Amino acid sequence: MKRWLPLVMAVLLLVGLLSACGGSQTSSNTGETSSQPSQGTTETKKNVTLSQMVSQGWTTDADEALSKKFTEETGIAIDWQVTPADQYHDLLKTKLNAGEAPDIFWIQTNPFAIKTEIDPEKNCIDFSNESWVKVMNPARLPAVSYNNKVYGLMLWSNSPEYVFVYNKTLFGELGITKTPTTYAEFKNDCATIKAKGITPIYEYVAAGWHHVLPFAQIGGRYEELHPGLYDQLNNNKIKYADVPEMELALKQMKECADLGYYGDDYMSNTGEDAQQRMATRKAAMFLGNPGDIKQIKSDYPDCKDEFGLFLIPYVDNDTFPFNPNGPARFAYKNSKYVDEIKQYFSYITTKESLQYKLDNTPSITNLDVTVDIEQHWLPQEQELMNSIPKDKYITVLQSAVKYTNEQWMEIGKDIAAMYMDTMTPKQVLQNIDERRAEMAKAQSDPAWTK
Repeated sequence: MKRWLPLVMAVLLLVGLLSACGGSQTSSNTGETSSQPSQGTTETKKNVTLSQMVSQGWTTDADEALSKKFTEETGIAIDWQVTPADQYHDLLKTKLNAGEAPDIFWIQTNPFAIKTEIDPEKNCIDFSNESWVKVMNPARLPAVSYNNKVYGLMLWSNSPEYVFVYNKTLFGELGITKTPTTYAEFKNDCATIKAKGITPIYEYVAAGWHHVLPFAQIGGRYEELHPGLYDQLNNNKIKYADVPEMELALKQMKECADLGYYGDDYMSNTGEDAQQRMATRKAAMFLGNPGDIKQIKSDYPDCKDEFGLFLIPYVDNDTFPFNPNGPARFAYKNSKYVDEIKQYFSYITTKESLQYKLDNTPSITNLDVTVDIEQHWLPQEQELMNSIPKDKYITVLQSAVKYTNEQWMEIGKDIAAMYMDTMTPKQVLQNIDERRAEMAKAQSDPAWTK
């Protein structure tokens, strides 16, 4: 027995030395390797990659830069999976149904649609107790919640969303001294611009989603003309096809296209060159956000023109397109890396990360958060917002009426067919009604099933 004592003591000594040197350990449940924590974080570095699926146009270079900073501090990498907008919805639904969803995925939020879109109780991590929930404006919580539990993270701006961005300098040179407030004025201005060989409105249909905006963003006008309309639609007491102003909006959109105000290539345009068209005066206006003005000035410093904003004037609209919803991140309930996902969400909601995102994203001027960060509001957007009475701030159609946002891309296909003269405006509305009925019955909505 005594002959083994020296050997045993040697082994114990070796083990003690390894422990004192901080030897690596392997986690028993995930297989990740841990090392000493980096400066500024209490977490240990991990060899983990989180997959993050997002629709094209929802993420920015700043988001990806923040994910790289996060990786440097934690060792947790982010694999961005950017999907074309016209394919994203169907692909995400397929992955969720197959039980193969990415660790993190985004959706265009809507409190009416969250159950049908992602079934959060089944598929998503409950973040209700996470401290970063308080970072979001409380007005946005319903869009990322279900049955009083918070499942998503929305970091979005509070700008006038999708109004006309126009070349103010060009308008002045052409004798257009005031922005249009009626459709008749708008049409006359477009004729003046087109006569000078400039495309009045840069529209892009090939992206699949943008050309639906003129119809949906003026939902407040429909509600203004028919008080209680949203409630009637949500309770199946009236149909889209029964609202004459909805048909009128589509007719006016079609008229602008037929008159050449969208240009020759609007059906094949994708939107990637929107700012370039504006900066080079190839187009005089397009539907965008105040951040687009900031983006133009950033990308084209030689452009000396000034840009402004005005409301979409179809159907003589004068309502502000208020939208409490927006793209938001959710996380897969069956992910192997729940703790790492929570760590990532906590990281991107710090004051430093939020300020970095805003400072390094030319396309936005503010973030709608409760954290005290330095916002970058433009005078143009503040001027527009201050010029509109608060009772004119009415929620946009897709965020106020059930079973609308969920079929956005299908509506886009129908409007494209209308532009190609294979469908009438009335038929577009009838198709919307039919899909709404199908979705409502699939959800056993009592307003449709009784």
